[in-house]
Parts: sequence; C-alpha cells; structure tokens
Amino acid sequence: MTERRVAARASFAALFAALSCAVAMACTGHRGAGAVVSDLSTISRTEIDSSHAMNAFEVIYRLRPMFLVSRGKVDLQPGSPNALPNVYLDDQLYGDATELRNISAMTVESIHFYNASEAQYKYGKGNAAGAISIRTRH
Repeated sequence: MTERRVAARASFAALFAALSCAVAMACTGHRGAGAVVSDLSTISRTEIDSSHAMNAFEVIYRLRPMFLVSRGKVDLQPGSPNALPNVYLDDQLYGDATELRNISAMTVESIHFYNASEAQYKYGKGNAAGAISIRTRH
C-alpha cells in the first residue's frame, strides 16, 4: 500500500473513532463534568413539585406526555379500543391511564414508565401497552 493510502485509512479510522465516541456520549446522556442527566422514564419528586400540577395526569401531561400515548390495539376484535398503560400505585394495580386524574400530585413521590416488555416482566400479563408506576410519599 502506498503511504497516501495508509495515511488516508489512518485518518478515516481516527475520524470514525471520534464520531463513535461522540455518539456513545450522546446516547448515554453525558453532558460534561458535573452534569446531572434525568432519566426520561422517571419523573422525580423535584420535577413533580416544579410542575405545579394538581394530579398525576397533569404531571405526566406536562413533563412526559409520551407516557400517555396510545400503544394501538392489543386485541384483534374489531371494536376494541386502543390500549392505554395500566397504572400501578405502590405496586398495586390501580386501573388504566384514565385513573391518573384521581391521584393527587401532592401525594406522589415518583412516577416511572415501563414499556410493554418491562411491564410484563414486573407485573405479569395484561400490560401489553406498558405500565405507569406511581410511588407515593410515606
């Protein structure tokens, strides 16, 4: 191989390594020294307080509306409604996402969204649309 080709390959390899590192840092949420990155699947007590919401639905709607997106139909029946995530209050089934309006934001410590596979593993069958887990203050 000529020296030019070797230099070009080395330059390409260095560029590829730099881009790979940049992508990895972006995907892991690295924002520099001392930066705090929030987990997008969890809403913390601090975020809940700063939202000034009245109930859990308002908290989620303002901070993580993607938790409330319908996951489509999980039943093959023609008239079946779109699936909504189940809501678990302190790890006990509370209902579907429509019940979030009945949970006062003042009592909520944290809110976590589990995708379908995580929800099935944690809570069992019947969570094909995912689950919203709410931890209350004790």
